[in-house]
Amino acid sequence: MVSRVFFDTSTVVPLLIAEPYSEEALSVWKRTEERFAWRWLKVETEAALARRRAPMEAWENWGRAERALFWIELPDHQLEALCAFNRSLRLRAADAAHLFVMERLARAVPNVKLFTYDQEMRESAHALSLSQINV
Repeated sequence: MVSRVFFDTSTVVPLLIAEPYSEEALSVWKRTEERFAWRWLKVETEAALARRRAPMEAWENWGRAERALFWIELPDHQLEALCAFNRSLRLRAADAAHLFVMERLARAVPNVKLFTYDQEMRESAHALSLSQINV
């Protein structure tokens, strides 16, 4: 059992649409007690479902997954800090924000682990000494 996990889009979409990592993502999801995500994950996930013309079942599963997440907001007043955070990491914008939110969450919530399949995010999280789910 994993008590607290921060999910990014790369680990949520495989829960809804068959992808190479779907089985592993579902296993982590089922073993997690508290699931966290940055609110923008909703936009990214629904865009992925729409672009792939996902069946109704995937949308229904997304509704259940969405309700199971503790959503973390990124207020406008933190945008300058996010930009500064990413200058050395040089991640894509949304990836930087996911990692920024995770880093802030890790300061406040003990034992939270990042779960991502994005290699650049994994490398940056490692550089920041953030705990991760091993994939």
